[in-house]
Amino acid sequence: TSKEMLSIARANIEKKHLKNCHARYADMYNLSLDDNSMDAVILHQVLHFSEFPQNVLQEATRVLRKDGMLIVVDFLSHNLERLRESHAHRRLGFSNEEINQWFERVGLNLDFYKHLKGEPLTVAIWNGEKAK
Repeated sequence: TSKEMLSIARANIEKKHLKNCHARYADMYNLSLDDNSMDAVILHQVLHFSEFPQNVLQEATRVLRKDGMLIVVDFLSHNLERLRESHAHRRLGFSNEEINQWFERVGLNLDFYKHLKGEPLTVAIWNGEKAK
């Protein structure tokens, strides 16, 4: 819900002349997009703010076309409780198993994942494809 971050994203898209990309302010549980209308959806540092991450994944899958790609970038499981108070994190990261289970439940196949080790947090990238 940060309009400042949305402005930064829009500026970066414009600076790189990406005519087929858009940054939109929206409700992650109820996107104002048609079913099967997107080739790709990226959830970048979104899920840890959600009380119901599987519902967010379900909504992202709804708008994907068959063979569409969902990329989730978020934190791997951690125990930094202070992030709940200081940055309003609802979740303390995710495990590969948790993401894979949710992907399966919403109709995505986990293609691959990658961990980007950091200190103190490790970022994970999970790439899924909408099942045919």
